[in-house]
Amino acid sequence: MTANGATGSFAIEEWPDPVCRLSDDDGTQVVQAVNEAFERTFGSIEPGEPVTTLFETFDLSVVLGPEDPTVVGTEADKIIAESNRGRSEREPDTRYLLRAVPENGDTDGVLLFTPLPEEAAREADEIGLDHVASVISHDLRNPLDVAKAHLRAARETGEADHFEHVADAHERMERIVEDVLTLASGSDVIQPDEMVELSGVVEDAWTNVDTDDADIVLKGSLPSIIADPDRLGRLFENLFRNSIQHGGSAVTVTVGPLESAKGFYVADDGQGIPSAQQARVFDPGFSTDDHGTGLGLSIVARVVDLHGWSVTVTESANGGARFEVTGIETS
Repeated sequence: MTANGATGSFAIEEWPDPVCRLSDDDGTQVVQAVNEAFERTFGSIEPGEPVTTLFETFDLSVVLGPEDPTVVGTEADKIIAESNRGRSEREPDTRYLLRAVPENGDTDGVLLFTPLPEEAAREADEIGLDHVASVISHDLRNPLDVAKAHLRAARETGEADHFEHVADAHERMERIVEDVLTLASGSDVIQPDEMVELSGVVEDAWTNVDTDDADIVLKGSLPSIIADPDRLGRLFENLFRNSIQHGGSAVTVTVGPLESAKGFYVADDGQGIPSAQQARVFDPGFSTDDHGTGLGLSIVARVVDLHGWSVTVTESANGGARFEVTGIETS
């Protein structure tokens, strides 16, 4: 059973992932319609069935989050798991980010099922399933909402420009997933087997970041090092974003070699990191920004660790933050 959901503000057939529309029937939430993606993934269900029956019918269980995953009074994020019903016992469960999204300010709404990458679901325990859940649900919320809004606007106005915003949102979600995989995956995610020109990686990473009015200074002769160039690029991108986020759009970032050790540093002239917080900045989920996810510097620490390097944070000469990476192998 499918329906286009035209009576609601969210056209469920336009959503690529499984969606179930809910309605209130005398205090009980029931299934109103599901989209084709839902039927392909889980199967058919008759309108009017209680939402609790949906979970029983398709053998879905809540892995993390409220015991009642069907309340649509407020937005809620959690991870659910689909059992390996109909598959080999050797195959892993499929996990989804489940969002209960209210519509029109009442108890009606939709359940959105966003598949999590198999690697992230399988390896999540390395950094804690609860952290993976909180990071993904928090940081994916904005691009998901942006994509939803522009899909609706494109349907209502017919303007193709809205699809560019949808594409941008998808790119943002892809980057978030890559970050989570870097945290959650094993050591094989890093392949430090290339001789890399450090200055070139720095310049490329800078162009991949929204730098506003920020400046970058390459000080001294940066060495060539043995590293995984893609992951090393992510390391610099996250350090640059951290400087701009906390130091302001006009911050100056300096990258240079360490004279007393085999390594390099990234420093800025921003507001710096209080000494009491320096020991925690690499912890997953820790952020001094209310809108931050606490992923950026965790990714830096993870990349450093998987290369066999070390990273420390201190105060720069200008009172900002200074990150030093040591123990690298140079040419």
